This record gives sequence, structure tokens and C-alpha cells, in this order.
Amino acid sequence: MSSLDRYIFKQPFEWSLLHPKNWGAWLVVMLVAVCAYVPPVWRDWLACRLAALAHKIAKKPVRIINTNLKLCFKELDQEQRDKLIRENLEIAMICLLGQGELVFRSKEYIQSRADIHHWEHLENIEKEGKTAIFIAPHFWGLEFSGMSILTRDVPIATMANKHKGAVYNWMSIKQRTRFCDHVYMREGGMRVMIKGAKQGKHLFYLPDEDHGPEKSELADFFDTQKAALPVLSRIATATNGVIVPLYVAYNRQTHRFDLTLEQPLDCTKGCSKGDEALFLNKLVEDMIAKDISQYMWILRIFKTRPAGEKSPY
Repeated sequence: MSSLDRYIFKQPFEWSLLHPKNWGAWLVVMLVAVCAYVPPVWRDWLACRLAALAHKIAKKPVRIINTNLKLCFKELDQEQRDKLIRENLEIAMICLLGQGELVFRSKEYIQSRADIHHWEHLENIEKEGKTAIFIAPHFWGLEFSGMSILTRDVPIATMANKHKGAVYNWMSIKQRTRFCDHVYMREGGMRVMIKGAKQGKHLFYLPDEDHGPEKSELADFFDTQKAALPVLSRIATATNGVIVPLYVAYNRQTHRFDLTLEQPLDCTKGCSKGDEALFLNKLVEDMIAKDISQYMWILRIFKTRPAGEKSPY
């Protein structure tokens, strides 16, 4: 048994999950299960109505989104931010109601839900015997991007954070391990990624989480600064890896996801931690700028602030 096996994300089904305290969570699971079989056009219509309701009653999430937009885009006034918030909540609800597709629908159906652009980048990397390190920011379509790749029999090593509820953990693991053996907990860190590469897997790396001031470096990000974890060059060097920015957006005209493997980048050349943090933030910034409404602005990505600056949340 490997010393890293303790980081495997596990949540088997147990009868205790049916305790009355979890009934609300099971109702949510039932809703997304039903929605998995509803035509996307109808489901999107419902999602937009629910998003309008959320905009009125979900005060705390709306406040976080507004705070993040205000920090990043100082030129926007409140009316413009409100418009973006409404659009962002609509994309969020569309993706959340569609989540059941990844758990309950077939591999072929999941493949049909995304239009993939520049798949040849991955094919070329594999021909060269290298590891693709997919740089996947927290877009609302993040889960769909990972599953779209997995359903095409591409082996991937990735990590995930635990949800607060056991039922949601069970559903999350059930989804993510349908087409791979396991996922790891975030605590596994860089060693998990290196082990995955040694097993012949490509890597799925989320670059925009705030890991705190002890591990991160602050760097420019739109009109503010954001903490970034400067370990990408070490991972790339240790795994013979090539960076592949992975952009995903929900197309409201086609009711499908657009998934783009962008031009591969070399990140093995030595640079300072500050330069690497700036490089990573710039990658994320460029992808977000394609369509601001697609990003998970609901996350507290600016918890780490420059010295003397209070938390914006």
C-alpha cells in the first residue's frame, strides 16, 4: 500500500446517509437526477428562472460575487456588475441542474454534450511521450470539462476538496470515478500529481485556489492582486509535463459546452516564485476575459491580501 493511498477521496454509500438530517441533500440529488433526463433547452429555461430567484434571496453569494467583480473590474459601475451577476447566476444554475448528466447518463451521451476544439494538441503531446498538465480554472463548466476528457479514455490524475455534506461527497465521488479509478484529496499535494504522471496519467490542475499567505505569492490579477501557488514549474519538470490551458464555456445558443485545449506552453524554465505566480495569474486572467460570466465568482479567491489590507469579505 502506497503512503499516498491515504489521500484517496472515499465516501462509500452507507445506510447512515439516509438519516433524516440528510433528506434535504437527497432531495437535491433527486432533482438533478430528474433534470439529467430533461431536454437541455427546457432545463436551461428553468435554470434561468431559478437564477432570478437566487439573485433576490441569496444575499451572501451575491455579495461575494459583487465584491470579486468590484475588485477586478474597477471601471464597471453597480448597474453593470448587477447585469454580470445575473448572467453569472444563470450559467451557474444551468451547470448545476445539468450536473446529473455526469452521474446518471451514458458515456456516449456525456461526449455528445461538448464540442471539443484543438484535440490535436493532446495527441501531439502523447506522441512526444510527455504529460499534459491541464490548467483548469474554476469555470462553472469545470466538471463537464474533466468528464468530457475522461469519457474519451484519457487517463487523468486530479484532486478535489471535500464538500460539507456526506451525501454530496458520495455523489461527487460517484461522478468523478465513473471513468477513472479514484481521485485524491487536496491534502495529497504535489506528490499525488507526480505519482499520477509516473502511472502514465495526464494531470488536471486547478490553478486559482487561494492556499494562504504561507504557501502562496501575490501577483497582479486584473485590477487587484491574487495569491497563486508557485509550484507549476516544479510539477512540469518532475513529470516531463507540458502546460495545456483548458477553457470551458456553456454556449447558450447550442445548449452545449465549448471545450478548448489552448496552445501548449513550456513551464520548465527556471524563474522566481513571483514571476511564476504572475505567469499563472495571467493564464487564468486571459481565460476568464473570454467571457467573464462563465467564472465561479462566488468563490472567495481573494482571502490572501497584501500586508495591511483587510479581507474584502
